[in-house]
Amino acid sequence: MFRVSIFFILFIFCIASYPANAKIDFNKNCNQAFEDIFSLKLPKADLTLNQELEKNPENAFAIYLKGLSEIIAVFISENGKKYKQLQVSIPDKLKKIEKFGEKSAYTQFFKGQLLFYYGITQAKFEDFFSAGSNIRDSYITLKANALKYPNFLPNNTIMGVIETFSGTVPNSYKWIINMVGVKASVNNGMKRLDKFTNADFPNNTHLEYFKMEANIFKGGLYNLVLHNEKKGWEIISSCTNDFKTNLLSAYLRASFLIKTGDIENAIEILNNCPKGIEFIELRFMDYLLGASKLSRLDKDADKYLILFVTNFKGRNYIKSALQKLAWYYLINGDYVNYQLYMNKIPKAGFEFTDEDKQASKNALSKYIPNISLLRSRLLFDGGYYDRAYQELEGKSTKNYAEKRDQVEFIYRLARIYQKQGKSDVAVLNFEKCIAAGKNLPHYYAMASSIEIATIYESKNNLPYAKKYYLKALSFNKNKEYVNSLEQRAKAGIDRVNK
Repeated sequence: MFRVSIFFILFIFCIASYPANAKIDFNKNCNQAFEDIFSLKLPKADLTLNQELEKNPENAFAIYLKGLSEIIAVFISENGKKYKQLQVSIPDKLKKIEKFGEKSAYTQFFKGQLLFYYGITQAKFEDFFSAGSNIRDSYITLKANALKYPNFLPNNTIMGVIETFSGTVPNSYKWIINMVGVKASVNNGMKRLDKFTNADFPNNTHLEYFKMEANIFKGGLYNLVLHNEKKGWEIISSCTNDFKTNLLSAYLRASFLIKTGDIENAIEILNNCPKGIEFIELRFMDYLLGASKLSRLDKDADKYLILFVTNFKGRNYIKSALQKLAWYYLINGDYVNYQLYMNKIPKAGFEFTDEDKQASKNALSKYIPNISLLRSRLLFDGGYYDRAYQELEGKSTKNYAEKRDQVEFIYRLARIYQKQGKSDVAVLNFEKCIAAGKNLPHYYAMASSIEIATIYESKNNLPYAKKYYLKALSFNKNKEYVNSLEQRAKAGIDRVNK
């Protein structure tokens, strides 16, 4: 989830229009470039901005947009050489914005925004100290700007995002939040976003457009942090109606649908997402399509995963994609290719995301997943709950020789019952899973505690919900998906404490 939170944030941005001086010019060229950046038409946007900066080199808005475009390009490509260039380019643009922006709410706003996005990109390259420093400076800059210009509501967007995510950061990244010095709170962060998104602005103004972007942030947070899928989808779907022509909207919409188990509609979007030389190459869509098709047990799922691992020259999700390819061959009875792709994992990619970390651990452990449990897991992830149940129907823990498989069997049943609306029997099975798996290094017991908490939270039994969220943080022997699960538990505690 942590990854999903970082990737989502980087992609979402817009700029508001406030009274500004001549050196912050919201002209037609810049507005078109902004629209192109928001559609991931980065080559087109760069051409427009280069022309604008030749004519008007002191336009702080154009300088800002150029920096934003460069950051997004590096974030998507994960190109190490381009990242080194960014380390020179962004500090230079920050100086120019300070110099040319003069006294305007936008000057510090642009700086705060660039610092934030730059910091998130540095974190993706595991330059954590620099990332923490820049995110800290972003928050401080925007907070000071908000005090100086209290009616300039766009400041609240990134401040709200930082405060919301800071309240759920896993322990391994807690030192970055301490470095930032933010008062972490999911509720306070969301209130900041509400303050902006609930305000009224004239239609077809930059403020109205930026308000839409704040709503996209909010929709993502409702899903990723507040775990209110219905509310999140209401917001996201209304902001991404142009997904057939906008690559960013297609990515956001498909990612949300995958997260909520609506694989059929996700695959439809991914199969028909906008392509062309005007768009930046987004190879991650191949990964999403391959993973989605695997969740449906499609025979051509391997095609898209192979496209990803062959053509993507970045850092992340390579190990995960290789593991999914191995799974594809395993469930289709090809043990030779299963072992071939699992053996590739240790030397491929990096271990930044939970998915890549887990793939690496699985490769080193030499553990071969039980096929019926794996098929059930994949189908469940795709939202095919009845098919997932059929893979386990008529079986019991006695059908599995290994302890971890016995515990996973109980967990898979519990999750299926939960999604089928059978909450009482789901809780019983989650409790069994906790009892059987609490001393194992696998995620099932910790995840079970979180799922019990979400069930109680949905029934407004907040004391019991808090009890199980806190209990989830006590499974110190778990070594799988730790960051993601910690984030979920901490977000739950913050919600029930409000």
